[in-house]
Amino acid sequence: MLGTRDRTLLLSSLRPPPGYRLRRAVGTSFTLDLMALLTAPLAFTFFDAHDEKGAPVTDPVALLEALRRHADKITLFCQAGSIGVPPRDQKLLAFIEDSVVEVQPEQNGGIFHPKVWVLTFESDNKPAIYRVLCLSRNLTFARAWDTCLRLDGRVTDVEGNYARNEPLSELLLSLPKLSVRPIRPELNQDIGLMARELGSVDFSPPRPFYDFRVHNFGLGAERGWPFPTGGRSLVVSPFLVGSTISALLQEYGLEVLVSRPEAFWDVLCTVLRDKVGDQEFADLQARPEDLKQALDQVRTEALPKVCYFLFSGASLDSREGAEDTADAEIDDGEADLKGLHAKLFLFENEKKARLFVGSANATRAAFKANVEVLIELIGETKDCGINTLLDTDSTSDSLRSLLQEYRIPEAIHDTDEARPVREEVEWMVNSVARSLGAGLWAATVTDVDAQQRWDMTLEGQLPRIPAEVKVRVWPATLSSEVSLRINDVQLNSPQQGSQTEAITTVATFKGLSFEALTGFFAFEVASRQKGHQVRKRFAVTAELVGIPADRKERILRMLLSDRHRVLQLLFLILSGEGADVSAFVKAARREGPHPRGSVGGWNQSALLEALLRSLSRNPRQLDDAARLIEDLRKTAEGKELLPEGLDQIWEPVWAARQALKS
Repeated sequence: MLGTRDRTLLLSSLRPPPGYRLRRAVGTSFTLDLMALLTAPLAFTFFDAHDEKGAPVTDPVALLEALRRHADKITLFCQAGSIGVPPRDQKLLAFIEDSVVEVQPEQNGGIFHPKVWVLTFESDNKPAIYRVLCLSRNLTFARAWDTCLRLDGRVTDVEGNYARNEPLSELLLSLPKLSVRPIRPELNQDIGLMARELGSVDFSPPRPFYDFRVHNFGLGAERGWPFPTGGRSLVVSPFLVGSTISALLQEYGLEVLVSRPEAFWDVLCTVLRDKVGDQEFADLQARPEDLKQALDQVRTEALPKVCYFLFSGASLDSREGAEDTADAEIDDGEADLKGLHAKLFLFENEKKARLFVGSANATRAAFKANVEVLIELIGETKDCGINTLLDTDSTSDSLRSLLQEYRIPEAIHDTDEARPVREEVEWMVNSVARSLGAGLWAATVTDVDAQQRWDMTLEGQLPRIPAEVKVRVWPATLSSEVSLRINDVQLNSPQQGSQTEAITTVATFKGLSFEALTGFFAFEVASRQKGHQVRKRFAVTAELVGIPADRKERILRMLLSDRHRVLQLLFLILSGEGADVSAFVKAARREGPHPRGSVGGWNQSALLEALLRSLSRNPRQLDDAARLIEDLRKTAEGKELLPEGLDQIWEPVWAARQALKS
């Protein structure tokens, strides 16, 4: 159970079953890396979307074809103000501008925290299949230890027969209500259909579990903990709150706690401060030996007897943290966490074990304020209990093999007396960021000259911005060097108690190139107070007004910079669903420039074989290829990209395809 070598990648979990294709995917995440969302369509398009190191293939032609096929079928709902700023000059981001929806929970102070995917796959002659992924990880490239639960089930003939799926339908139907702006009618219809069909889906829990239940939090009336009492329990959580741990100790038999050393330290210090008062605690900080002795005394009441953390060598691989860059900052606690990120609550009572997996940490906010999802798996204690999870008899390939027992350090280091001040500044910055992220934004595009230079004006609602906070904004396709400060536009609402202004012009960016036009805007919110500098960068989505109708086609021609790439894309179209893209990319790179008997550098007979195979097995692929060719023929630049010799092969095959239609 949960062997540490049984690792899976999110793209692998998204891959359709054999013989099926994606109909619609709806995902949720707290933080979002737009580059991770950009690669998600690879999972629905190609058989192997990873390189030998497990990283998503980033071949631009493969990404382009995946986006052309599936971007409009994928929607990701995430917390407003928690989208990472992407690297600049990413033309393909235009294809996912309609795939991102920011949401804001109704509960004051709460965050949108679930990490769930609901996917439906269709087939020409089989019942639709639904898949639910319940994860502890966000849609980012983070390399922390996480969990992923996968449930698959077919749509049955008995409508509404599976009441245990109702919380999944409730989650889907709540997403449009939590959105900071109205969603597209067709997306609303798709979500409604998925919510109805889920009542007819017979999901099977993974072995050795025999049943499951779904638990939502933060979507309506407050719900208590779903945990059973009267037994023993184990909790895995990277973030802890002392009152939550105390309740688990007193009411739920908490015996084993897995977290981070910093989290254990925070709980101990909080309990001690509450016991002795702020002044006495401050005095103890100046006497390390006395502080350690006092912490030892509260250890038994603040934490369970057995506490573990991941030892330093337990990182997934050397790539951990490699995704962090100056232009991809999301300072929301979890975003830059390394090592442990999984959340598990395991309870056993005699012969029955209940394992809760999902997004909730062992904190008060998780169950009182945030939107969270936990899925409860039910099994036998002998198969799914605490001893089985830890597998203490195993010398390797077990959770216990990665853990080290926590002890209060002998040497008490800096207890960070300035932390309350820094946290206050962080709270202010995050509050402004989430207000900006939840605003209604629109970007009006104007063609200003014959040289294809454009002006882009951002308009939106500005929240109250404290004088101590500075805010800058720029198009996410460009460098922050072009950013403009928006504080000068509006610092405070003129109406007492008003939270937002009316729509106002925030910034105008002049003389942009066509490829710089984007619906993603980057913000930087920064504040320096009492010697503490806090900076948060994030992206928001804006409705594009006045954008050319053929924008994506023009971007297509920009990305297909030469004839060889056109042939690459054509081969990918003809390969259909489930192609081995990693092998394709390697083959494409091996091809010479223009060998004899070739079309655009590709073997002529191989291209003819691919066309004939599509004609015989899947003529719709030829229709997709025809749309690409016709689109390129619309302009002189596009015609130049069509390889010499292509018509001689294409025209007879296309004539045969048209004859099949008649």
